Amino acid sequence: MNKIIVSFLMLSVISCNANDEDQALGNKASIIGEWYVEKAEIYRSINQQIQTTFSTDCQKMSTHEFTSSHLLSISYAQSNNNCVKTEAVAKKYTFEKGNGKLWFEGEENYPYFVTQLTETDMVIEDRIQDLDGDGIKDVLKRFYKRTN
Repeated sequence: MNKIIVSFLMLSVISCNANDEDQALGNKASIIGEWYVEKAEIYRSINQQIQTTFSTDCQKMSTHEFTSSHLLSISYAQSNNNCVKTEAVAKKYTFEKGNGKLWFEGEENYPYFVTQLTETDMVIEDRIQDLDGDGIKDVLKRFYKRTN
């Protein structure tokens, strides 16, 4: 009888551990998937102000799909009263999850940084442009939402 109880307990423990591991693996955030830009923030060094812009419904139709090796972007823009597809681009990328550094093939000296990554949200910072012309690089944050 003790052997049956011990066997049952061992099976229960193994089953629970496997389930917990499966859940933990399923909950890990990843850039792989399809995203759209919900809003952007520009931190301007010239006046230490943050300018926020929200994507229109048409712009939210633009998707950025990260596969294991490429980013596939399809852009939409307003033309008269219609939302039309304007561009489709595929770029090979490298992502270092440990430090959040992301760059595209041939643009290794111009990295982006993934500063937030959850199952549903991602923030990518562009720190390589002087958007206000004061000679200091500004920070452009794009706030992404997962579509799938």
